[in-house]
Amino acid sequence: MDGDLEFLYIEEPPIEPDYTHNNLTNEADFPELPDADPPQIPQPFYSTNTRNLRSCVSDKTVQYARSSLMNSEELPRMLERWDSPPRRSGGQRPAGARKILLDFAFRCISDVVDTEMKVSAPMFLSPPDKLSETHLTDLDFGEFKNQLKESMPIFWHILRRAAYTAEQETRNKHKNPDMTVLHLISQMQYSRSNRRGRIAKLWSIYLKACGLSARAFDALHALGILMSHKWTAEALETLSDRAMDLVQQLIHLFPFAISHDNMNVPLRVFSQRLHNQSHFISGCAYTVWILPRHAALPANTSQMLQSFRAENCLQVFDFSEVLYGSLEAEDRMEAWDIDHVLHLLLDCPEFLDYPHRTDAQFHHPPPVDQLPGGPENIIQGFVLKTSTFEEASYDGTLNVIDDTFRQLLLNSPDEQKVTGTQRVIAWMGDQLTVERLRGLWKYRHEDHNAFDRLDYMIPVFGWFHLVMAFANSIHKQYLGDSSATGGLRQAFDLLNRKGLITQSTKGPFWHNLDEALHHISEAHFRACWLDVGKIKTVADLKSKSPSELRHLAGEIIRKYASREALNNMEEMDSHDRDGVFQQWTMFNMDVLPYLQLRKAIKAGDIGRIEDLLPTLLFRFAGSGSSKYTIEILELLQGLHREWPPVVRDYIKRFCWLMTRNGEFDGWLPYDLAQEENICDIKVNYRSQGPGATMEYMGKISPAIPALRKIQRHMEKQFGTNSRGARHGVPDKEKDVSMLTANYVASKLHTFVAGVELRTARSPDFLTEGADTLERLNTINDWFKRRTHARATGEDWSEEERQDILLQPLLA
Repeated sequence: MDGDLEFLYIEEPPIEPDYTHNNLTNEADFPELPDADPPQIPQPFYSTNTRNLRSCVSDKTVQYARSSLMNSEELPRMLERWDSPPRRSGGQRPAGARKILLDFAFRCISDVVDTEMKVSAPMFLSPPDKLSETHLTDLDFGEFKNQLKESMPIFWHILRRAAYTAEQETRNKHKNPDMTVLHLISQMQYSRSNRRGRIAKLWSIYLKACGLSARAFDALHALGILMSHKWTAEALETLSDRAMDLVQQLIHLFPFAISHDNMNVPLRVFSQRLHNQSHFISGCAYTVWILPRHAALPANTSQMLQSFRAENCLQVFDFSEVLYGSLEAEDRMEAWDIDHVLHLLLDCPEFLDYPHRTDAQFHHPPPVDQLPGGPENIIQGFVLKTSTFEEASYDGTLNVIDDTFRQLLLNSPDEQKVTGTQRVIAWMGDQLTVERLRGLWKYRHEDHNAFDRLDYMIPVFGWFHLVMAFANSIHKQYLGDSSATGGLRQAFDLLNRKGLITQSTKGPFWHNLDEALHHISEAHFRACWLDVGKIKTVADLKSKSPSELRHLAGEIIRKYASREALNNMEEMDSHDRDGVFQQWTMFNMDVLPYLQLRKAIKAGDIGRIEDLLPTLLFRFAGSGSSKYTIEILELLQGLHREWPPVVRDYIKRFCWLMTRNGEFDGWLPYDLAQEENICDIKVNYRSQGPGATMEYMGKISPAIPALRKIQRHMEKQFGTNSRGARHGVPDKEKDVSMLTANYVASKLHTFVAGVELRTARSPDFLTEGADTLERLNTINDWFKRRTHARATGEDWSEEERQDILLQPLLA
């Protein structure tokens, strides 16, 4: 072997007939082979002569022949014949080179697969330091699939052929195995390296957010589909910590507001001991709302607010402006009432084919002062760590405030000084939350500096809880009994609505009551349409022009749902009145502001909300809801007296309503968003098992907004966002039609002189509320209790502050 290359030479066999000619395409085309033994092919031998090797490489004829063979159409056919050679007539098919070809093909495919797996590996990498909401939700499965097809075309084709036959390709129109192939490759990449778990991590956090059990995690982790349960639990803590880090930075870059609310959590144990008992915890959940950059207040707003308060806090707002209102606001509310009644008619099934539905007469009135939508006005909420403090007491509320600043790293002396002298923070919540905050603001009016006096704080009540109180007042006013046709109780009985007789603040009571009020009011107004049009069915109105329908809608408001109609009946002699007509005219008048408030909140029309403030004040004062009466008075005092224009505009535009999507009708009150966060903590993303302590819940609660976005992202990717996002609403038509027929038969909205109301008449809360506020010194009593001269000193020495803080909160 003296250094020369080895080369394998095969002596050519004698020339035989050409049985592989191109025109022979199947076994029947081959003639039978002779019975003689086939020629013997000499065994290969090795040679150390390199001359023939050089000639094979350099010889032009050999090069041309080799290139021709490698690129010829005959080569695949030759390989096919080697794999499955022809057989003799009646004989056994020769083995051929099938085993050798399979081994060769396996080695080639293995090399290709290994190469493509290495090429695509960076796509699946997910370093631990990149675990974030943005990194996880940036993965678009459709785009990722297309990139993967390009980077590993052969292996993708092999897996797709294994998952999908050629018949399925032509037969199936909807089924697509691409996601199956993608996740098979993901499992294989994760099997090669646990750093290639980008898809596995996303599925792990998504399924954890959906409540997958630890045992199921272990099973799916063994298959390479998910990360381990331990990794997922640690990932939640990482997301929580990074969310806290982010909000601690954002509050120095953007304006922000804060809300908190009580949260009751039952903790149950499996084995009872003296130190291990089932118990009920009243904790508190906080949310920091990062407002748009353009919401930022001027740098001197804090000093401006304090000086403006000091100048105007000793004078109460002009109640006569509220009592008598303005003609412009009344005209705007009447226009919206007419629009509501008109669209109730257009939404009837009988009117769906009305040919003039797009006529200008049916356009909505212009909004009074609508908040702008768009992505630049989206408000992002950050859930802080849930605490075990309760807000029912003043001490508990003070602990909540201190804990909020501690979590936001605003509790250092320097940051406290900045907060007290430079920041204005709207602190929002339900009525109890705001009452406690305002009480602290009042009782600490003589503390040594602006931070201890809570001068930076503006308590703002939530509109969601006010809407609930509004619905409860209508329930209280018109519940009646089962014999009172048109009343709420009789409607509940007819519609078989359960659980609506007794008011409740828990469960779905308000949701069910809200639906009932919409359906009952729609039935009343349909009955009004039939009476004003002197017709028997709503379909008979389709012959009317759009202008005629609008005129009739205005007649309905003026004749069947206005203070003017009530006053006209009050001026009649007692024997000329229709007590039934008067009762349900007042109901129509009272329910319209509730419906308008619901619409205005959803549309973000803060001007319509402000127009409704006098009505809300009179209703709460007349229904005995003293707490919300005070809330409306405090709001009017701020809007008309104690807040400078820049703060007034800031509160209305950025602290009443918020939007998560920037859509036109996507506005909701902050306290409703806070309730949704609490629902996520307690129900949707709750921690289960014996380790689900309050401390652990608090540790992972900042990760909830990330879990919510990851869940929505996955639902959008796989088209499952229609399942479980919201409950289906059954058709209301049968319910409304039955009530309408009952009201028409009872002539509730047909004036008949001399008809008396057989049951007790519902009280007129609006009139009683106006009388209460005007005659009983309610406003003066409220104003005396809330007016205190506030200290203005700024003593930041720690010794003095500690002496004050150690004193009892309340004398």
